Parts: sequence; C-alpha cells; structure tokens
Amino acid sequence: MRFNRLSVRNFRNIESQSITFHPGLNVLRGQNGQGKTNLIEALSLLTKGRSFRTTSFQDMIKKSNPMGFYIEADVEKNTLDYAVQLSFSPKKRSLMVNQQRASAGSLKQQFPSLLFSPESLLIVKDSAQKRRDLIDDLCPGLFPEFLRVYMDFKKALKQKNFLLKKIKSEEKNNPENLKVYNGLSEILLHRGAEITEFRLQAIQEMEPFLLKEFLEIMDNHYGNICIDYLISGQQFKSSTKANLVNAMYKRWEELKSRELASGQCLVGPHKHDIRFNFNGQEARFFCSQGQQRAIILAFKMAQTKLHYRAHKVFPILLLDDVLSELDREKQMRFLSYLLSTEAQIFLTTTDATAVPLEKASSVIDVEEGVFKGAGQIITGGLSV
Repeated sequence: MRFNRLSVRNFRNIESQSITFHPGLNVLRGQNGQGKTNLIEALSLLTKGRSFRTTSFQDMIKKSNPMGFYIEADVEKNTLDYAVQLSFSPKKRSLMVNQQRASAGSLKQQFPSLLFSPESLLIVKDSAQKRRDLIDDLCPGLFPEFLRVYMDFKKALKQKNFLLKKIKSEEKNNPENLKVYNGLSEILLHRGAEITEFRLQAIQEMEPFLLKEFLEIMDNHYGNICIDYLISGQQFKSSTKANLVNAMYKRWEELKSRELASGQCLVGPHKHDIRFNFNGQEARFFCSQGQQRAIILAFKMAQTKLHYRAHKVFPILLLDDVLSELDREKQMRFLSYLLSTEAQIFLTTTDATAVPLEKASSVIDVEEGVFKGAGQIITGGLSV
C-alpha cells in the first residue's frame, strides 16, 4: 500500500499544493513550524478520518481562507488504485473513496496507517486512556469485527451516561428510567466483555513480537517485556466472555449506587487499565525515559509486523519527529528496522544529520507550507 500523490488546499499553513511520493522512505526536512507535521496530519486524516492533533476540523482550516479545506490522494493497494478525498467547510464534511461516501471506520480498515510521534512515546507513563487507545488501535488490524462491537459499545455508553445525568437531576427516582438504566447496563456489560476479550487476544498475540522488537532496539540480552490487563485492579491474562461478564457484573453491583449518584458509567472497558512490565516491574515507575520510549517504538514495530502477517499488506508509517527523542544508537537501530520493511514511510526531521539521507528514497524540504524536492509543486487548481 502506498500514497502516490497528495493534493491539499487551505489546510493549516498549506495554501495549495500537489506533491508526489516515493514508495519507500520519504524524509520531510525543515525547521519547526514550517508544515512537516501538517502533511503527516493530512495523510493521517485520509487513513483514519480523524486528526491526531485536534478533535475540531475547524482548527485545521487555513486562517486566511475560512471557507474550508480540501485533501485528496491517489492511493495504490494490491495493484488497485483509489482516489480518497476529504473536504470540510463550516457547514459540511465529506469523505469519499472512488466517488463513494465512506466512513472513518471503513478508512481505517481499507487504508491502515501507524503513527509515531513524540506524544506516542509518552504512552507508558501517560493516562490509562492512552494505553487503552494503543490496544484499541491494534485490534481492528487483527479482528475485523472489533470496530462493529466497539461502535455498539460507544453508542450504548453514550446513552447510559445521558440517562445517568437525567436520573441524577431528578428530585425522585423514576421507575421507568431505572428500568432502562438496568437494561443499558446489561448491554454494556456484554459488549464490554466482547471488547475486553478482543483486547486480551490482541495482547497475547502482541507480546512475543513486542519482546523481539524491544531487544532489537536495545540489545539481545536486555530483559523481558510483558503487558498486564487490569479490571478493577485484578489482572486478567485470558478469560472467556462469560467470566468477563461475571467479573464486570460483580463490580457493577458494587458501584451501582455510586453510578447513580455521580451521573457517570463507572464499569466497563473504558475504565480498564493496561500496564507494561519490564523484568517484573511496572515500566512507568521503574524504566528510564529512554526505555519507556523503546517499549512504545517496539510496540509499533511489532504492530506493523502483526498487521502484515494478518493481511499481507504493510500499513503506511507516519513518523513525526520521533528520532529527536532517541539517542544516536537507538536512532540507527530504528532506522535499520524501518528500511528492512516494504512499508511506505513518511519521516519528519529538523536535523539533517539524524537521517542518513543516502538511505532515503525521497527528501522533501519544507518551508512555510511549501514542499520541494519530490514531484512537481503545483499552485492553484484545487477547489473546496
């Protein structure tokens, strides 16, 4: 899978550009604030349907032209060609694949990509939500049915939280609302158990790959890495759906009165934790910052290989300013890994010496939203 061409108009600091890419390593080189990350964000939007920087599409419109933005790409996958388009104005958002309407979920499955960023490297010690997101990003590449279950769960969770806020605001309990509350809770427990089962299976498949890639980055005699999954502080390595439902049902019975008092759903996979352990110790407390970064890099590298094993297609790799966070030895190890794959890679850097440019298939200089060095720069000709 690869991007052959990208056209952008009125997106961030990019006025109007069209650029072609190489199927190998594309290095985006330039100082901070010039637009390197904006290009990575545009590619991410066309593979995930959402930004990794903001939840507001309005924030992505070029300030000098508030009417909206337009992004289009020619994508090649398994010898087939696709035209992927995203347009946004304050009144309308449109996502199309070959002139047919598409959803963010369908994009993720059809055009997989993996993002590495400085923020990604903080996941080990960041909030539990970030680690849940890491596993939930892994699951669709292994289990196509995961997204359907996940969306059903999110819909039911939204409904339950809305109902809980309504119940909390009432002066006295409405029996009908309590009946609906119990029914939604049952749905959430079963959907939540399915999501948890997917997560546990994904972790089991990930762990041997994670250890191998971690040792590649560090060295071959460095230690052991494993992943713990915790429900209400209790560790689960593997379990049946029935056992997971029972465990969450028991916890729900304990916290039901607190849910009703707080107006928030307190039980389910949105409250579980995922922890990385290094040599039997929790990595966020006992690993150095460099070791924590190596764990996440290894996770992403392992995810790349797991995706290829499942689909015989490498995801697009989007690497935003990752090398500056690593020492020279880890930089070289990581680059050696990247160049050993057949994945198309987009890598941003402010330091020309951080990347051996003779290894790059294409070097693109970025200055004030203009991209030079790969393909022809075209001004104008696009419309929102």
